[in-house]
Amino acid sequence: MNATGASIVVTLDIGGSAAKASAYDAARGISLASAAVPYPARSAAADQGQFEPEGWWRAALGALAELRGRTGEPAGRYLGITVSAIRIPFVLLDGRGEVVMPGLLNSDRRAAGELDDLAAGYGADEIYRLTGHWLAPEFGLPKLLWTRKNHPAAWQATRSVLQLHDWFSYRLSGAVASEPSAAGMSQLLDVAGGGWADGLLAALGVPVSLLPELRPAGTRIGGLLPAVAAATGFTPGTPVHLGGGDTHLSAESAGATERAVPVVVAGTTAPAQVTVAGLDFAGRAGALYPLLVSEHVTPGRHALEANAGQTGGIVQRLDGLGGLTGEALADELRRRGLTVRDGGPQAELTVLAGNPFFGPEGWAASPPGTVIGLSPRHSGGDVVRAGLRATCYAIRSILGCLAGHSGLSAPYIAATGGMSRSAQWAQLLADVTGREVRVRPLDQIAGRAGAALVAGQLGPGSPAGPAADEGRAEDVFAPRAGDAAAHAAGFALYQELYRTAQLEAYGSRMVTG
Repeated sequence: MNATGASIVVTLDIGGSAAKASAYDAARGISLASAAVPYPARSAAADQGQFEPEGWWRAALGALAELRGRTGEPAGRYLGITVSAIRIPFVLLDGRGEVVMPGLLNSDRRAAGELDDLAAGYGADEIYRLTGHWLAPEFGLPKLLWTRKNHPAAWQATRSVLQLHDWFSYRLSGAVASEPSAAGMSQLLDVAGGGWADGLLAALGVPVSLLPELRPAGTRIGGLLPAVAAATGFTPGTPVHLGGGDTHLSAESAGATERAVPVVVAGTTAPAQVTVAGLDFAGRAGALYPLLVSEHVTPGRHALEANAGQTGGIVQRLDGLGGLTGEALADELRRRGLTVRDGGPQAELTVLAGNPFFGPEGWAASPPGTVIGLSPRHSGGDVVRAGLRATCYAIRSILGCLAGHSGLSAPYIAATGGMSRSAQWAQLLADVTGREVRVRPLDQIAGRAGAALVAGQLGPGSPAGPAADEGRAEDVFAPRAGDAAAHAAGFALYQELYRTAQLEAYGSRMVTG
């Protein structure tokens, strides 16, 4: 415990649908409480690819205030506050620190038109070798260039480009700073050399002065502003520390990063990440492609990552279908924005929930959530089970990509995120991948890595390291050998159906090589 008696760390987690706050006692190694507040609903007329930063900030204040009320701990017990946030969105600020325009969401693809110019002007291979991220409209660089071109007045007013992590840290403390693991998907970092990619920025005419100073994860950058303290119930001046990328901290909390074990963070999307030490990325870029490469929150380490895209987000849309059947079921699926497609009389019920083709070509053609082969005999429960199975097929594929390009082989998979709460899903993942799946209860790990950052205890033997894992409860799901053949056939069929849907949706625009 800190000499003052403070040992509780609050992690503000900015996800895709809600702001969540959790309190973790670093001295006792336990989670105390958590709270979540959804972002304001967008009207049907609103731009669905954008978000209003101020609305998300109000949700964050609500989550912090709710958490403060739930912990019931004295004010002096709080050691610090940190932030974990989704890694692509950015916020543009003017000279007074005010937001100049709405932000663009992760999945928004309006910047696709920037890719050809980037490839022609700088080289697609060189951008990957430099930034560890291939050209895709989802990443920050194309979005930034699109914004400059299409919103010139907002760009002229911009004096700071802050990643979402940076902006929430700024709103908490008034300090402007950035951290490499959170900023990696901006595609503005030199992942091999460290620091911002000055040469790339200069070539594109983006002043490096717009970007904040890069500092290590865990750095104390200031204290909680009085207005924020008044709105949340925390003490003014409570230390605010830089956090890290959302997937990085989730993987660290799952307790497998020191062993080079792949961690699946099964939330709205499903990234899979493995941590490595001593990576010579510049020399290995060709072999690692298409894995995404970023600095880790632990010094001297890098994260290698693949992603199955919309998985849990699609399964969430299947929730509550109950005993619906026939046309009532089909109509409800369409009402929820899913495509219902006939697969022929012998078709197996399949839900396309997760992209099994990781890389720029696969990402360039992601069909909408689709239900194939629905018949009058199927119930809503059948569709839900097919959706869960689909997420596991997509994750099996990206885990294969991760292992094949990293050359790493691990004895098991660690799983975390909202979907890992379901024992049915965790067992299915073990069966589909043919590998043991280990799940630590989320209420035991929420905020764990953030607490280790603030307490300066990240790494082996820390509250988030392997030595501290001994004796911690976790559920272990072993694959059932008798299901292997059926899942191998189902996996092959899923890839075939997904590829067909891609071709139908994108036709000649899709690259299949």
